Amino acid sequence: MGIHSLLGVCYWLATLAVAKDISGGYHGDRSISLDEAEVPVDVSSCARALKDLSIHPEQATESIFSKVSFAVHRSGETEACGVAPPSVTALQHALASLESYDAVLNKYQVESFLTGFFADRLGTGKCGPEEGTSLFDYCDEGPARTVIQPDHQKLVHVPHGDSMSLPCRFYTREGRRISSLEFLKELADLAVQKASDCPDETCGFAAIELYAAPAGRMFMFAPSYVGEVFELKHVKDSIGEVITVETLSLEPRVFDIHNFFTVEEADQLLTKALGETSETYGFHRSTTGTSGASVFSKRTSENAWDTHGATAQKVKRRCFSLLGIDEYEESMSDGLQILRYNLTKAYTSHYDYLEDKANKELYDYDSSMKGGNRFATILLYFSDLPEDGGGETVFPRAWPVGLPVEERVQLPEAIKQLRASGEADLLTPGSWEEEMVAQCRTRLTVKPSKTRAVLFYSQYPNGTLDTFSYHGGCPVLKGTKFAANLWTWSAIRPEFPGAPTKREKTPEEIEEEAAATRQVHATFRNSGKDPRFDASTQVYYEDLTFFGNLGPNDPPVGVNTFKTHKWNIKVNGKTLKSFVITGANEKEVFVI
Repeated sequence: MGIHSLLGVCYWLATLAVAKDISGGYHGDRSISLDEAEVPVDVSSCARALKDLSIHPEQATESIFSKVSFAVHRSGETEACGVAPPSVTALQHALASLESYDAVLNKYQVESFLTGFFADRLGTGKCGPEEGTSLFDYCDEGPARTVIQPDHQKLVHVPHGDSMSLPCRFYTREGRRISSLEFLKELADLAVQKASDCPDETCGFAAIELYAAPAGRMFMFAPSYVGEVFELKHVKDSIGEVITVETLSLEPRVFDIHNFFTVEEADQLLTKALGETSETYGFHRSTTGTSGASVFSKRTSENAWDTHGATAQKVKRRCFSLLGIDEYEESMSDGLQILRYNLTKAYTSHYDYLEDKANKELYDYDSSMKGGNRFATILLYFSDLPEDGGGETVFPRAWPVGLPVEERVQLPEAIKQLRASGEADLLTPGSWEEEMVAQCRTRLTVKPSKTRAVLFYSQYPNGTLDTFSYHGGCPVLKGTKFAANLWTWSAIRPEFPGAPTKREKTPEEIEEEAAATRQVHATFRNSGKDPRFDASTQVYYEDLTFFGNLGPNDPPVGVNTFKTHKWNIKVNGKTLKSFVITGANEKEVFVI
């Protein structure tokens, strides 16, 4: 172990408590020199102590970490890019000594140390983005490609040569973030126990598989074969049974999510959507595009939105946890979109990944650089359909898994077979709906069934579009299909403060953004002119929270709220009127 590496460890220890709040988005578009850091401890003494440990290892307390190797993967990759074997080195002992710091190290400090530790152990040529680079180059993609997440300023920079780099985040195979040394020790204990229980030497040494994601990028599951299962015992707010993710396809990456939500939650979400009377949130013809306001002739489904309902919030947070996001961020997902497909209704194949082809949007959708986009979709199915009822989710660029090449049916023949069967006679011959049913009978599909949940990714781990994620909603041939989807973003989504943009915002745009989060005082008053709003009238936030009585003789109800929040006026528990806060003024008055 060279003295430079020893000094790096000591500098890292010294700067843990003084990680600077670097302005300028990334880190001021420059590297941070170690000389700029305030050093509250004697670095030279620290280096001498670590050097003594390397010369006299018997002076160090043995650690569980000296008994395991670390196989490091890049996020989403099945093969390890490098292995850090167990050894008695100064850095290994430094890691052992840090166990006593666990009570004070936060997850960002842990990630900073692990990045430096693995980069040092793996060396150049291992885990870098290209030949001759290192883990440092993978973790820190530079100002042009680093996505600025809501917690970016909390990241602790890592000593690297004479400068500082951004750290990776590290996860287990199942997507649980390594947020403490205590958890890492648990993994080491399990690995050692597993190795000791092995009946012979063929089982190999104790090893911990870790998956690294660059600063600002998302964790993604790395399946190696169809049928592979991931047990997610760590997912928050589960339904009581272990959630498992089963691989359905590798291209695109599609997964069944078992034990994800309950019949009761499906019914609650659907009942709320069907009872919604607001034009904004109730069922209406589905739209498409980055602005979300364009009716598309080949999307004939209807949708409603549930953004703040109790069940919707619970399910959204569960989605985040499943995806490896350990802190829920409202700005990183759309609302829960509830879908209704009546007979013959469908949605032609498309990407959930959004594109600004006309280059008219301020938002930067280029997620391969420092922009953001939808990176994962979780589908929830609320109803059963007959075996021949249609309504599947189809991925037309992928064939059914395991289907021999000689048995693949091309589209013209598939249409011919469909017409001969008579199963789609209710569709117009030659229509896009008929063509889609033919695709749905021959390509990779997911059959809807009540409480089934499915995950697929729209991006590769580096943020580029996965063209295999092209998918559609097959026409319903029997019954009615109810479903929902949640789109999760790889960066703060449009219209939220901190969202990535192509250019600097104008003062008007900054003001509009601020208005979205500015508090509004709303007053609700009963004029007594409408007999429906009798003494039992009440004011609710959404359907969740009771705020006050609003009978003809009751005083007005005043609340502090925000733009887009919805308030319901109920009589005997039934919503008769809804108001959505516009945010146009600091005070808004609503009269019934």
